[in-house]
Amino acid sequence: MDDRIIECSRYEHSIGTYYLALKAIEASERNTEWIKSNQVGGKIPALYRDAVLLAALLHDIGHAAFSHSWEDVDPNYDHEMTSWKLIDKIFTENCEIFSHLRDNSNYGIDLIKALITGHRKHFSHFLPDQYRFIFEFVSNKYCQIDVDKWDYLKRDGRVFGEESLTDFEDVFLNARVTEDGNHIEYLCSDRYKIMQLFTTRWRFYRDYYCQTHNITSNAIFKKIIRRNFTLSELEKCYQADTFLNFIDEKILSAVKNDSLTRFLNKSVAYKEIPSKKFKAICECLSNSYADSETFHIQPVSKYFPKNKVCLYPDRGNFDTISDETIFIKKTINFVCSESDNVIYFNIKDETKYFQEDLCLDA
Repeated sequence: MDDRIIECSRYEHSIGTYYLALKAIEASERNTEWIKSNQVGGKIPALYRDAVLLAALLHDIGHAAFSHSWEDVDPNYDHEMTSWKLIDKIFTENCEIFSHLRDNSNYGIDLIKALITGHRKHFSHFLPDQYRFIFEFVSNKYCQIDVDKWDYLKRDGRVFGEESLTDFEDVFLNARVTEDGNHIEYLCSDRYKIMQLFTTRWRFYRDYYCQTHNITSNAIFKKIIRRNFTLSELEKCYQADTFLNFIDEKILSAVKNDSLTRFLNKSVAYKEIPSKKFKAICECLSNSYADSETFHIQPVSKYFPKNKVCLYPDRGNFDTISDETIFIKKTINFVCSESDNVIYFNIKDETKYFQEDLCLDA
């Protein structure tokens, strides 16, 4: 496949996450006996249902220009906190919508914001124990299985031609809520698909997200923004009243008018140069921009707490499922040649040495 990724828009991802959150909620209602028997209409109360769905729809509303690339520009930027500010602005300016979410000192609105971060500690109101599971639909900080991943992995798998790797719909459609309401639990026979979800995520980072074109584009974008704005200037524009105009009027204008922007174009040629020749190439090129970016990809075992996953019936675990993913570390050195519209690059793969160090420490 070509070294460039056709990106899905943040809008499409938000709609998709909302839709999958609805499917996951309906599956949980359908599969959970105490919800079918004890809840009105066999459904989760509208207050919690709507909060989850709106959190799914709005979970990425605070992303700055060019989505996750902005996190390279300003490592301290928190898109979830910006989402909070924008959600407050939406509900303040549209007093007629979702009145039931405003009762009890904006209980439902505050719940939406907490669900986006996935942390119950961010919700200052009382939440009955039997509804604690709602924090595991959108941004699951407990065991990492959530509809946000479901959507973007399915969506990207289709773009990459890797749909066979994203067959984990049953993980969510067979899920139910635990008897105490604290967690979502998953069918034991689906644990292989659960592992596949995280392995697929790792593979997409290795094969697509961290390709040379994406790493260098992020570095170039960071350079463009950093030489047009100071970090203090950026921070002043993160307020809800200035955020959207700042992106539309200033950021996009800066990117459009910068001389480096042409290296973000898909028509730019990439040429890999042996490490011994790379320094000489850099010295020969005039009016060039050179940089170096190091990226890491963690193995699944580092961020997937498999022992926390609740399985039903009460049997089976992940011990028989091996994690074949490894830690990957690479450094990409590159230089943009303004004379011939080429990006020359060299990749230093330090993965092998890292693995050897692990063996020595063991």
